[in-house]
Amino acid sequence: MTHFITKEMTISTTKGLIISTMTPAISAVRNNSNNNTHYLCPSFLGGFGNTMFQLATHFGVAMSKGMRVIVANNSELNRVFRLEDIDVRNNIDICKTFISRGEKQSCAYDKNLVNFNNSQNIRLGQYLQSWKYFYNFRSQLKKQFTFRDVLLQEAKSKIVETVTRFNIGSRRDVTLVGVHVRRGDMVNNSFGYDVATPEYLTKAVQYYKSKYKNIIFIIASQDIPWTKANMPNNTNVEYLTSPKREIIVVTLSLCNHTITTVGSFGWWIGWLTGGEVTYFKWPAKEGSALRKQYSKDYSDFYYPGWIGM
Repeated sequence: MTHFITKEMTISTTKGLIISTMTPAISAVRNNSNNNTHYLCPSFLGGFGNTMFQLATHFGVAMSKGMRVIVANNSELNRVFRLEDIDVRNNIDICKTFISRGEKQSCAYDKNLVNFNNSQNIRLGQYLQSWKYFYNFRSQLKKQFTFRDVLLQEAKSKIVETVTRFNIGSRRDVTLVGVHVRRGDMVNNSFGYDVATPEYLTKAVQYYKSKYKNIIFIIASQDIPWTKANMPNNTNVEYLTSPKREIIVVTLSLCNHTITTVGSFGWWIGWLTGGEVTYFKWPAKEGSALRKQYSKDYSDFYYPGWIGM
């Protein structure tokens, strides 16, 4: 058995930021399913965005150590994504025998969490919300998060319908900005969640309008009345009404750029879309239990190059 040791490295981004993340000491073994292979198995917890972080982190750690990831065939993520390099099984009872390792903070990178070799089967817990766990394998992760064709077809039809209705140019001539406004259970909560302000929405919209022409903002929210009341005037806006959250994710990810507010659901829409991403930079109330789950400057959670406002 070859042991893969995970070590730290620093990366300089295009924004001049210095970030630290993990890299494999030996090239990760991919699609290795011999009898000596060991596995990671996520224990999915929370909503759609949460489970995406949990799978992404398990995948990134597995790639760094020459291991594989097990996911249940009936999982929501397998229904939405192709998961081409994931070991999808009808029965995952074996995962109950895996050794559990827990994080220190839900939204910060924990180097001790990944300090193990590949001679054991492991489950990592719990929320695992830091891009640093999978940054070195982001291109491979993008492949796993390829949408199923039937979902893509429905979302693409919605995009074509929207562009045609506004009649301001072909899809090539139009800039689409996906907007996800998270409110719902985060409003007036006791754990410390903060929600984006009307001022943030205005600032984010103006940022894109100052840079691009023929913009259509495609918006999804749990609170459409609040969003309609607080979106800037004289703006081309389309509101998504689909009750299916997977269709919301696919449709917004087909846009050119993203306005996120708070929460993991919008985070992943921004990551899947690429392009420019703005975010509300105060997601937790100072002194709250939630604030303690983030790193000091939130840099472990928000992706390099994204624009905080």
